[in-house]
Amino acid sequence: MIIKFESMTALDALFHLINFALPAVFVGGALSFWGRRYGKKNARQTWLINSIIGTVAMATGLVLFGVDGKILSYALLVVACSLAQLFQSRKD
Repeated sequence: MIIKFESMTALDALFHLINFALPAVFVGGALSFWGRRYGKKNARQTWLINSIIGTVAMATGLVLFGVDGKILSYALLVVACSLAQLFQSRKD
């Protein structure tokens, strides 16, 4: 069995990075707008914080498991973003 490796262009690398961070941005946005229903005033700041924490959680899953897309990585993403949302709501 021969495995052929092809070089990745800059556009391919950009698409890979965007697709890696997209679940964290989506979960962060969903939680920030859901939190807005319960009195959070600044949804953009909450979205940014949740997205950064979620991306760090996804990168941690990538380092721990060696591959992207494991269910435990996504569980870590949800738990990390939920805890960030909880801590942000407590300082009000």
